[in-house]
Amino acid sequence: MKKHCRLLKDTLTIVLITFLSVNLLLCSSAKAAEEKVPDEIYFLMQMENFLKTNYVEDVSDLDLLRGAIKGMIESLDDPYSEYFTPEEFEEFNEEVSGNFGGIGVIITLKDKYITVVSVIEGSPAEKAGIKPGDKLIEIDGSNVTDLPLSSILDRIKGDKGTMVNIGVIRGEDRQVLRFEVERDIIKTNPITAKILGQGIGYIKISEFNENTVENLDKALNSFKKGGVLGIVLDLRNNPGGYLDQAVEVASRFVHKGPIVNIVSKDGTIQSYNSNSQVSPYQLAVLVNGGSASASEILAGAIKDREAGVLVGERTFGKGMVQRTLSLGTLGGIKLTIAHYTTPNGTNINKTGITPDIVVETDKTNPLKDFVPLNTQKTLKYGNIGLDVLAVQQRLQFLNLLGTAPDGVFGPRTQQAVKALQKQAGISATGVVDSKFYSALNDAIYKKIVSQEDIQLRKAIDVLKEMIKKSRAA
Repeated sequence: MKKHCRLLKDTLTIVLITFLSVNLLLCSSAKAAEEKVPDEIYFLMQMENFLKTNYVEDVSDLDLLRGAIKGMIESLDDPYSEYFTPEEFEEFNEEVSGNFGGIGVIITLKDKYITVVSVIEGSPAEKAGIKPGDKLIEIDGSNVTDLPLSSILDRIKGDKGTMVNIGVIRGEDRQVLRFEVERDIIKTNPITAKILGQGIGYIKISEFNENTVENLDKALNSFKKGGVLGIVLDLRNNPGGYLDQAVEVASRFVHKGPIVNIVSKDGTIQSYNSNSQVSPYQLAVLVNGGSASASEILAGAIKDREAGVLVGERTFGKGMVQRTLSLGTLGGIKLTIAHYTTPNGTNINKTGITPDIVVETDKTNPLKDFVPLNTQKTLKYGNIGLDVLAVQQRLQFLNLLGTAPDGVFGPRTQQAVKALQKQAGISATGVVDSKFYSALNDAIYKKIVSQEDIQLRKAIDVLKEMIKKSRAA
């Protein structure tokens, strides 16, 4: 693998040198240029000169070079190969690594405010006194209540050691509190773990970043102390990440032998293997159409090596391997350099992995036939129309409307509106306003996500049987 990385780096270096030499070559005569460089490169030199001379605005060599590299990558017609500007490349690396400079809060838009959902344990935010439920209103003295979530995140993030002033509203008295917080490197934890009881533990891996193995080991240590015999490993909607992390995770469950084979362009095969003993845990692995790349490497190893049982739906089918290369001021690229096969030699690209036990979820949208909700329209007793009907349909979905939706805001609709308002802890006015719409959407979301996870239930049942058989043996 290192050999191929070096080859890739050397090739790109040659290309860059060629392009960076364009301006110098342009100083020579056309005839000399024709004699020294291939026709294709000479054409690019001419095109650069043409653009710089004739384009109505000034254009820099750097911008033209970046555009040329972007065009080359796009010409590959590969959905997984990308060109990044310097800013985009920095954001990409931050995202896949799981480490960034910040204060350690998870935020979301709620009730028209950017609200702190959770505070990472041991983070600067926790040390400063910021708490879940706090509503952000100021950053560095500037009001941010009208800014989108992405802009607020950009303002909170920053280099380690730099300071940021956070202003929040806390509690029903809308007390304004201000905190001076020193940014630090925040390590996101992609592992969610809990003991379900009856000797069964649950681990969800959301992605394979630099912190995956470290946090997995912590979870497994707690499981050992808690008497866990079987594990549900949830890889649903895991888009992948670092190859080495996926291999290390696989080594925790797959006994000595192959995990994945990386096949390069020239046919060279590099195998990654486990050197571990047989896992002490029975294992059921949840997968679906959102399980891709590195999560498929893990799932494929577990299935082929019979280290566990796969439950759920066919995986995404991304069997390609990418590597990144920094180009300095030119940005960076992500390039597909190989494909991989499972231990049995199966290429799963565009086909995915079929689980041992197929359990399909209900993919229907319960609201798909509802009238669109106009959240800007205030409604009250006596109103008639489609806007009323839209509200009634949703109240019926929540089992609050004791009659069929008819588009008439009558006594029963008013009673249902008040019931939802009481549930949400807001004034029971019986009027449909912005607070009601927010409460309505929250209630619908909670109902949808609270519906029984049939895939998880099946995985637990499978584990119970596996544990029972292992004890009998």
